[in-house]
Amino acid sequence: MSKVEFGDAIGDVALSAWQVAPGVTWVQTRNPAYARKLAKRSDARLVARGVAGGYLRTFEFIHPLSWAERLIARYTSAPMSANAGKDDGISPTPTESQENV
Repeated sequence: MSKVEFGDAIGDVALSAWQVAPGVTWVQTRNPAYARKLAKRSDARLVARGVAGGYLRTFEFIHPLSWAERLIARYTSAPMSANAGKDDGISPTPTESQENV
């Protein structure tokens, strides 16, 4: 990755991060699934919550921005949850007993 200057944001709309002070990084998400994962971390502290204009959560971590780069790469490359259902748009076909109802 290229060198990131102080105050520059990394990531995308769904999950981004920036350094607010030396060794302090804020990670922001508009995705509730990412927010749940971040909130479960023992080193996370919720610092902002959006109430207007859509879902928004910002968490503070006492880590350098390089740590956030790895976190974002790990979160965005892995499936969101092992229990998340796959929505392929195909509805189940009714069984014979359901058709006769």
